Amino acid sequence: MRRSIVCTAAMIMFVLGSQGCATKHYGRQGTLTDYEKTSMSCREIDLEMAKVRGFTDHVNKESEFSGRDVLAILGDFGIGNSMERGAAIKSANSRLEALQELKTSKGCR
Repeated sequence: MRRSIVCTAAMIMFVLGSQGCATKHYGRQGTLTDYEKTSMSCREIDLEMAKVRGFTDHVNKESEFSGRDVLAILGDFGIGNSMERGAAIKSANSRLEALQELKTSKGCR
């Protein structure tokens, strides 16, 4: 009985250890730089806004429930994944807002 418990614990540790960190990482969208503000054309602003929307879509798709979520729930009740998603979306929304302001200030349609 004790041997089977030790073997089970060893297998769980191996599986958890081989998975690495269970928290998902999405990256961040950078703030709009002064150079971007002065040099971007209306077309480039639109393209950059499309990229930011694509990033947001990717984060939303990747944040759907998966096997990594089970490990994250076991490790930190899923708080890490939620915080990571929130920070990624916040950075994207901030950049998108800055791009929209730039678009308006340049008189783009």
